[in-house]
Amino acid sequence: MWAELHYKRGCTVVGKTKMDERGRILIPLDQREKLGLKAGTEFDLIRQDGALVLKPLLVEPLRVEASHRKWGKEAFLDSGEATFGE
Repeated sequence: MWAELHYKRGCTVVGKTKMDERGRILIPLDQREKLGLKAGTEFDLIRQDGALVLKPLLVEPLRVEASHRKWGKEAFLDSGEATFGE
């Protein structure tokens, strides 16, 4: 019944898991791989309509400023030079 209710709201039930006595929940490997989750990933915990939703926190991208020096000729090699070093 729970899966049917949440499926109607646009959610997808992808499996089942259990919480152990220490409160840990195992996320199945196939789902971790699909979402790119690694050990140490942090989550926001969201309580919504009697359910707990785990939302992975995305790492903020690092903004890098380019230097203002001009590109040299070596940066624009023709295809022969770039491939074979000719």
